[in-house]
Amino acid sequence: MDSRSHGAAVLSYVLSRLLSSVPALIGGSAIIFFSLRILAPVDLIEQSLSEGAAAADPVLKAQLRHEFGLDLPLPLQYLNWLWGALRGDLGSSWMSNRPVVDNIMQALPVSLEITFVALGLALLIGIPMGVLSAVHHNTWLDYLLRLIAVVGLSIPSFVVATVLLVTPSILWGWSPPVGYKTPWENLPTHVVQMLLPLAALSVGVAAVQVRILRSTLLDVLRNEYVRTGRAKGLPERVVISRHALKNCLIPVITLLGTQVSFTLGGSVVLENIFSLPGLGRLTLMAIDKGDFPQLQANILYLLLIYIVMNLAVDLSYGWLDPRIRYR
Repeated sequence: MDSRSHGAAVLSYVLSRLLSSVPALIGGSAIIFFSLRILAPVDLIEQSLSEGAAAADPVLKAQLRHEFGLDLPLPLQYLNWLWGALRGDLGSSWMSNRPVVDNIMQALPVSLEITFVALGLALLIGIPMGVLSAVHHNTWLDYLLRLIAVVGLSIPSFVVATVLLVTPSILWGWSPPVGYKTPWENLPTHVVQMLLPLAALSVGVAAVQVRILRSTLLDVLRNEYVRTGRAKGLPERVVISRHALKNCLIPVITLLGTQVSFTLGGSVVLENIFSLPGLGRLTLMAIDKGDFPQLQANILYLLLIYIVMNLAVDLSYGWLDPRIRYR
């Protein structure tokens, strides 16, 4: 297949995947919308109002229900919200009276930075550890690395975050700078503020990568082409890096795509622990204040990110394994 035909096949595959994602987005949006309203423990308007005369005024409540469209049947409310979402209008936040998309665009870069940098750190840590564990199979180094991976898997990220935050404060009287700074405002302060949450998130992800890569690489090292490379006198480093490792990366990349949602979910707690103004903290505030327009928009964006990451993972398969063809 020449490069032009291959490019057309990739484009056709991407378009078909995007079209097939539309029902998933619509179904996910319906689940988000109806579950939040059906499972809500209190009236949305009463929860959004402050205590006092305003909260007890039935005229004001009726006016607000009509203003937000809450006096319409639920299916019609959903269709109105879905039509607005297709036009890029997801409503206004009850907390800030700003469009929810503006709040998301302000918070999303923080969460994406935490997520993707943490995944990058996890790969930098997990791949060498997994390779060493497989190459030194059943030695003391293998047992040590497996023990570290099991411990990393066993400890939740919020526990690691709490230990990383409290320990330096107790031992050395040091804590991260208060007040979030963007990279263009103060790069050194930003780096210091991000170190602890990145470390807390990457520990669990790296531990999973070590386990997956070790088991996959052990299977690949038993294949005939690896034995042939060794028989030809190739250095062990070349056999591992050029022949064995690339064939082990498909399970690693597949797992990495699912771990995006895991790290984004973990950032909900970590952003609150480290006072970072990301999408996770915005979601917790929306839950606390009963801000349903903001909450359902946040979850919808997380669903969209997950779908896009799965598409990116599928596209990477053709680069990792030339035998894979897009149809």
